[in-house]
Amino acid sequence: MKKFSLFTAIAIFAAMAAPAFASCDTHAEDDQAVCASKCEDQFLKDQQGWTADMDKIKGNKKACDEKCGCPQNSKGL
Repeated sequence: MKKFSLFTAIAIFAAMAAPAFASCDTHAEDDQAVCASKCEDQFLKDQQGWTADMDKIKGNKKACDEKCGCPQNSKGL
């Protein structure tokens, strides 16, 4: 029973901690975070247009994230 409890605690901790390292932080003060934040801001701004070409906007977001070193930020696009 002790082994099962210990294993469960480790699994729960790993499940909670993994998403924290899955993407670049856009709230920090380093250059990568500032770049990633600008990409996100531009993506949201571009989506607001009535005639927005979503394929082009998504491509621009992916290219911007690649340039910043955060390709995982646009993985779900």
